[in-house]
Amino acid sequence: MKENPQNTAIVLLPSGAFGGAERRFLNLFLFFNRTTPGAFTLIINSQMFEYLQRIMPVAFEFENHIEVIGGNVQLTRPSGNNADPRYYKDIIPDPLKVDSNASYLRKIYWYFKNKRKQKKLFVEIEEIRQKRNIKVLIGVFAGVLPLMFYMNKRLNGPAVIFSNMDSWFSDVHADIKKLWYRKYYSFNYAMEHSDIVDFLSPYIAEGVKKRNVNIPPERIAIAPCSFADYSKCKPGNKENIEIAFSARMEPDKNPMLYLQAAKEILRKRSDVTFHIMGEGSLVKEVNDFIKQNELSENIRFRFHPHPPDVLADTLIFVSLQTGTNYPSQSILEAMACGNAIIASSTGDTDLFINSANGLLVKLELNDIVNAITALISDRERAKKMGEAARIFAMQNHTIEKAADYYIRLIEKAGEK
Repeated sequence: MKENPQNTAIVLLPSGAFGGAERRFLNLFLFFNRTTPGAFTLIINSQMFEYLQRIMPVAFEFENHIEVIGGNVQLTRPSGNNADPRYYKDIIPDPLKVDSNASYLRKIYWYFKNKRKQKKLFVEIEEIRQKRNIKVLIGVFAGVLPLMFYMNKRLNGPAVIFSNMDSWFSDVHADIKKLWYRKYYSFNYAMEHSDIVDFLSPYIAEGVKKRNVNIPPERIAIAPCSFADYSKCKPGNKENIEIAFSARMEPDKNPMLYLQAAKEILRKRSDVTFHIMGEGSLVKEVNDFIKQNELSENIRFRFHPHPPDVLADTLIFVSLQTGTNYPSQSILEAMACGNAIIASSTGDTDLFINSANGLLVKLELNDIVNAITALISDRERAKKMGEAARIFAMQNHTIEKAADYYIRLIEKAGEK
């Protein structure tokens, strides 16, 4: 790793539930500030500031390198965590459906509203950039939106890297140009004008290409791996039959399908405990399902700031994403805690889940129930899978490998 990388800012501006992308880049921020002190700044909004207090208060170790925009929030030490899952609406309406129901005047209003909103954030970011002499900005998902104003000033502005997690599912369309009023809220525009587009997996990059977004090949980069903070991931007591699910409570994560599978298992096995961790738009539905089916004795639903505390003692981890599971932050934490993995066979999931460390399933209830039944009926097999999963994650998905990749991207972007 280069000893003195260019001054860089990571821009994290979430509007929904805390997810893997946020955890991943917060861990990178911590790693970079410990290995290259002073070179990295974290620019966040008030919601991310709250997440730091609730979920990752360790970030306050470098509070002098954290800037909060979009409000008059003052950095203060955290006072505790709330375990009750919160409701967040992460679902972005399909732009084409919105377009068909909007008048021309409404579109003009949206255009200027979005521009004004992002321009205000941009002005705050630019003030920080000048103060800290920032040369490269990494916009993570929605964090790239206010950076679009730099893309219109190519000669003297800083370089912009767009770290694209899964935006193509929500706001990427081949005919996006007809949606001109979304320019200042369009991931298409960001991908076509950023200096580098950083994709989390080949599946996401291919999905964008299929939608005819025009990104020159030399500006596309695909991360070599994901990672987790393995210092907090330790295998614990695996004697009880405990199964976990940890994700944003959103339709594409399929928490209700997990609960339906749990219900089927519990009809025959009362000795199994199911954990479901997370928050999002389906919190009420999850709570109602557990209550209406009288499953609170065996299904534990909560928000947990440190999932490895639970995953240490679980035997099996279930991930049922509609898109790709690769390389899920939650799965990596579960693997490092010695869990056998049951994951939906979608996208690039088979890049890290195989017959040695888990089972791939269809997004069908019977297939999921059969996979869970097979592993709880043969616990030795599940334990061996968990051991193999831990070795695979810790050898192949390291923060050092990811950090070297981002340093190379920063160097390349800075040469523009």
